[in-house]
Amino acid sequence: MKLRLTSLLSLILLQACVGNGPVGPTIAELESRPVELPKVDFDVNSDDVIRHYRELLTLSDGKSLGGSDLHRLADLELEQSLAQKDEDEAVAHAAELQLKQAIKRYLEYLDSFPDRPDNDFVLYQLARAYAMTGETAKSRKTMDQLARDYPNSRFIDEIQFRRGENLFVDGRYDQSEKAYGVVVHRYPNSVFFEKALYKYGWTRFKLNQYAKAIDSFLRLLDRKYKNGLLSDYHISDQASRADRELIDDVLRVTSLSFSYLPDKDPIATRLTKIGKRPYEPLLYRNLGELYLSKDRILDAAEIFLAYSQHYPEARWAPQLHELAIDAYRKGGFNSLMLSEKERFVQLYNVGSPWWFKQDDEAWNLVKPLLARHIEDIATHYHALARASKKPEHFKQAADWYRLFIRSFPQDPKAARFNFLLAEARFDAGQYEDAVREYEKTAYDYPPHGDSAEAAYAALLAYDRLYKAAPEAQKPQIQQRLIASSLRFSEKFADDRRMPAVLLKAAELEFGLKQYEPAREHAQQLVDRPETDPLIRHKAWTLIAHSSFEMQDYERAELAYGQALASLPPKAKNAKALREQLAASIYKQGEIARDAGLHELAASHFLRIAQVAPRSPVRIVAEYDAATEYIAMENWNAAINLLEGFRKRYPKQKKWQKGVSEKLTLAYTRSGQNSRAARELETLVKLTPPSERGELMLLSADLYRQSGQHDRAIALYKDYIRQYPKPLSRSIELRQKIADFYTARKDRRRAQKWLRQIVEADAKGGAERSDRTRYLAAMASLQLTRPMVEQFRAARLTRPLKKSLKRKKALMKTALDNYRIIAKYGVQEATTEASYRIAEIYRHFAKALLESERPKGLNADELEEYNYLLEDQAFPFEEKALAIHEQNVARIPEGVYDDAIKRSLKALAEMMPFRYNKPEKTDDVAE
Repeated sequence: MKLRLTSLLSLILLQACVGNGPVGPTIAELESRPVELPKVDFDVNSDDVIRHYRELLTLSDGKSLGGSDLHRLADLELEQSLAQKDEDEAVAHAAELQLKQAIKRYLEYLDSFPDRPDNDFVLYQLARAYAMTGETAKSRKTMDQLARDYPNSRFIDEIQFRRGENLFVDGRYDQSEKAYGVVVHRYPNSVFFEKALYKYGWTRFKLNQYAKAIDSFLRLLDRKYKNGLLSDYHISDQASRADRELIDDVLRVTSLSFSYLPDKDPIATRLTKIGKRPYEPLLYRNLGELYLSKDRILDAAEIFLAYSQHYPEARWAPQLHELAIDAYRKGGFNSLMLSEKERFVQLYNVGSPWWFKQDDEAWNLVKPLLARHIEDIATHYHALARASKKPEHFKQAADWYRLFIRSFPQDPKAARFNFLLAEARFDAGQYEDAVREYEKTAYDYPPHGDSAEAAYAALLAYDRLYKAAPEAQKPQIQQRLIASSLRFSEKFADDRRMPAVLLKAAELEFGLKQYEPAREHAQQLVDRPETDPLIRHKAWTLIAHSSFEMQDYERAELAYGQALASLPPKAKNAKALREQLAASIYKQGEIARDAGLHELAASHFLRIAQVAPRSPVRIVAEYDAATEYIAMENWNAAINLLEGFRKRYPKQKKWQKGVSEKLTLAYTRSGQNSRAARELETLVKLTPPSERGELMLLSADLYRQSGQHDRAIALYKDYIRQYPKPLSRSIELRQKIADFYTARKDRRRAQKWLRQIVEADAKGGAERSDRTRYLAAMASLQLTRPMVEQFRAARLTRPLKKSLKRKKALMKTALDNYRIIAKYGVQEATTEASYRIAEIYRHFAKALLESERPKGLNADELEEYNYLLEDQAFPFEEKALAIHEQNVARIPEGVYDDAIKRSLKALAEMMPFRYNKPEKTDDVAE
């Protein structure tokens, strides 16, 4: 045991040599970086050390080394927990448990050794551990204890700063101020000093101690100025992003503090008490901008002007004066703005006291401001003069122009004055005067720097003059503008704006329908090698448009091609140019077509697909090309073009009907009946319902001619369904359908359509005609034929009574139908019905005679039975004979059809019957 304890003590002493004092992050750094233990030359594993410390505590009472073993073990557990807090879940959980164990050891140590002088370190570590476990209240309490019991601790600057932060968040600003104050007053070299000073100022601000807050903030700004992060008027470019954000916020809250002081010029009042600052211009600028943000325009302007009043010869006085002028401008205080502009020129112009104390750099900053203000003032007085027409106002304007010339002697006096005078007239809306003065400046003086500018400005003035002029004067003004533009182009041929000016002139000529000069001047631009590509493109476009209007379509096509070739990337007018190119070619096709040159016209129309494949004109052109091929009876070419047209433009509904009509014609004329029929079906869908019928019938006929009878029949059916009237046509079509099915020996379908013929005629009313009756009668004959066949097939068998009843019923049905047919009044049907009725009677008589005899009759009985049957059959034979005779009797009337021929034949066959009539006896009757 003693040897083991000795070994543990050796290892612990070796680990203790690793370092003294706090190891790892401060309280503020617990969540920002991992712990880094100092490196030593010994290869010691922290887990082994912690394990050996724990064994040592197990073997001792925790006081064997004066408590250092307990203290050191807690430190090791704390640092290892910090190192492992971001590991995987299992390790992090173990670290959390170990951290709580370290807290227990610190508390045990403090309980065992409450009066040790280095307990501030233990409290510091304990506060860190509480913070790590999220026990904020305990961490704060521990820091309060450390601050109370160890006010001179080496950790006191951080502890007081953290206490200040916590108290600030809690809104306990008075206590927070005291905590920050410890750092601010006692630890100027602490890493927490600037942050504490910044928050110290904020606590004073929160406590409404605005003057004291300003003092704190200025102390911080002094440090930044000393470190080169702040200049007189700007934050230095060398400042980091963090420093810039801090300084911005300090300036903002300092301005807020100044704004809460009762003084009219709080900056001057406070700095008089605590001392001037080199960055005073920056303070004035920020306070003024704060007032501007709150729409305190007049207060902002007064603050800006206050600096220039205190320091009229200072370098930054003009800049702050300019901010005041801008504030008046934003607030709409025009009279104050004008007054300050005049004072600005008075204070800072050439020859002023300020001017003699500044260097070139300062002057170069102010020079553009002076120029603008003088020009603004001159413009103001010119406008005032034009409004009032008072001579004194004109004089004031002249005085300011003279001041400008005196201030900037390098400009030619007369020319520049004249130019400004023209500008003033322009701004006053006196465009006619402006034009005159601009052109005088440009063309009546020796060449000078404003010559071209004045000439160009004259064109702008013409434009304004044109817009303001009555409609009657506008053509004349446009002609003057064109003349002035051409004058500019001639005198300032090397001016970069010349091509645009000449182009504008040509465009105006085009607008006035002066196509020839417009094309000529545009041609000058494309002939110049140095013409800008965009100008060249516009010139080609103008040449093309002019040629098109002059009906010079061939040249227009060439020019549009050049315009497209010179098209800038992503140009928006590409589509329009292609359309015009297509239109130029199309027009050439129209000319050829009107001259009867169909082949040439077609070739022009088809060229559009090559130069403008997406143009809507192409659609019209290809359609017209097909028309030309049809005119030439070049059916195959027309068919190929139209079929391609349909594939290319499936959504172009407006052309579908015309294409279908033309294809139908071409297919028909080229003998392609089947394709023509299909095309007619397509055409039917594109045609109004009132016009579809004839097309459907034509399609059906073409199908029939090409042998596609099924398709023809289908169309006939569709026609009947859609167009049941006129009755005569629908019945004729039903007859065709019935004939079709009859030819196919499809009796069921044939009879269906025959019945429809009969029904349609029966319901036809006033629309019935001899033809409809004829077809209905003939259909009825065909419909009755199966009934007769059924009747003839019914045999008379034993028992006779039953079979006789059925056969007589079938006979009645057939006879009734034939009698109805006879009523149609159709001669052919009537003679046929008469013949059929006679034959039915004749068959019935024969059937009686051939019926099965009862069983068990002897010879006498059988003879009597036969005689009885003959007696029963005779009336039917007699009726048949009479009807045939009636049929034949029509011959003298000129009727001699097939039915009558058959009746004659039947009569010949029946002649023996007439002379073998049986005699009725009582026995037979019985």
